[in-house]
Amino acid sequence: MKCSKCQTENKNDSKFCLSCGESLAVITPIDDGIRKSPSSNKRYSQGKDPTLAAILSLILPGLALGQFYNGDTLKGVVTLVGALILSFTIIGFLCVWAWSIVDAYQVAKGNKSLWK
Repeated sequence: MKCSKCQTENKNDSKFCLSCGESLAVITPIDDGIRKSPSSNKRYSQGKDPTLAAILSLILPGLALGQFYNGDTLKGVVTLVGALILSFTIIGFLCVWAWSIVDAYQVAKGNKSLWK
């Protein structure tokens, strides 16, 4: 097993690196449907169906079901509040609705990150 810190080759059953003392324990991530980019703190939806996310946003406009389906709770709440505020103007509501559909699709596809 190779140490991730100093790249020293160690025995497969070693718990610590013989050279630098770094822990060699392998941590298995829990699959919660969200992956993190190693180069930044951005999080991405994983294993979600983009078409279903778009359909959920299309069926009930303003409820942001696509965002909630993707695990993007903060964006879902902001979208819901925005749709409620802009429901007095048809144009504003339609803009939030269209954005919600496209955004839910793109997030489920992995092209856009989740909000923190």
